[in-house]
Amino acid sequence: MAKKRRKPPATKPSTLSGGRKRVLVVLFVPSVERDGTTSIDQVRWVDSSLEMFGRVFGGATAYPKAKGIWRDDERGGALIKDEPVVVHCYTTPADIEDDRNLAELGGFCRKM
Repeated sequence: MAKKRRKPPATKPSTLSGGRKRVLVVLFVPSVERDGTTSIDQVRWVDSSLEMFGRVFGGATAYPKAKGIWRDDERGGALIKDEPVVVHCYTTPADIEDDRNLAELGGFCRKM
């Protein structure tokens, strides 16, 4: 008697293939200027970043204030305390590599 051939199991598309949003862009919106004391308009910059990410990459999420510190080597190693808002944006490899999208993201970061 001949053996029945089994069909190979159906394969589903890999979650790492295609146009899935698998690239994470993270933007830290600081609470103070580089001097560590001058406040910035953080609400304005968070709202602006969300609008830009929504328009350019399809969306983003801003997380509540974090608590951090960083060393400013250009100011003799001064430690700068900060309460940044962290903005996450998931996008596709194609969208993050698009020259127009990168120009808009870069322009926003330079303005901020």
